[in-house]
Amino acid sequence: MSSTIEDSVTAHLGMIESVYEVKIRNKSEVSRWIGDRTDEEKTALTMTMALNTWVMMNIGGVSVDIPNGVLDLIHYNLIHDNR
Repeated sequence: MSSTIEDSVTAHLGMIESVYEVKIRNKSEVSRWIGDRTDEEKTALTMTMALNTWVMMNIGGVSVDIPNGVLDLIHYNLIHDNR
């Protein structure tokens, strides 16, 4: 696990919260999840950009939980992208 990656992801999720005026209830779990699966800043940033879009499309109130299934799907698509 990379604490630098985790800190970076937490900061990005904080920006998402500010932009959409929403509370990500499982922010620390999401940061840990991403930090456990990558040691590359670019990969972590790509994941948080995808999460930005997911949050924008799925806001249903003042708070949101990001499901593990969403994280799994984003990660799978990212590592299996052969471009």
